[in-house]
Amino acid sequence: MPVIYRTSYLLLHHDPVGNTLETEWQDFVNSDQLRTSLTEVLRLARLHRIRGYVANNTLLRAIRPADQDWINEHWFPEFAKLGVQRLAIIMSQDAMNRMGIANIMQRATAHVPFDTQHFADADAARRWAADVPATRQPAAR
Repeated sequence: MPVIYRTSYLLLHHDPVGNTLETEWQDFVNSDQLRTSLTEVLRLARLHRIRGYVANNTLLRAIRPADQDWINEHWFPEFAKLGVQRLAIIMSQDAMNRMGIANIMQRATAHVPFDTQHFADADAARRWAADVPATRQPAAR
C-alpha cells in the first residue's frame, strides 16, 4: 500500500482498491504526536472516503490515560461520522498498549457504528478491513 503520510513515528498507508487507511505506528509517541497524527487520519479518511481502517499497533507503546480520554471524547465521535464499516486492530507487542487499547475500545462502544476485530497478523487484518460491502444492510427486525 502506498504511504500517503510519513513521520519518524508513523506511516499512514492508503489502499485505493480496498478503500482503506492503515496507521502503522513505529514506536512510542508523545501526546502531541498522537493527537496530531490522529487528526491527520481524520482529514485523510474524509478526503479518501475510506470504508475500512487498520490500526497497526504492532510497535506502538503505551498510550497515556489523558490521550485515551481524548481519543474517546474527541477523536472517536468524529471518526464514527466517516462511514467506516470495519476497524481492524493489530495487537501491539507492548502489554501496556494492549491494556490501553482494550480500555479505549471498551469505552468507545457508544461511538462505534462499525464492525471491529482484533488481529495478530497484519495481512489478515488488511484483507478483512478491505472486504467491505458497498452498502451496509439494515438490521433485520
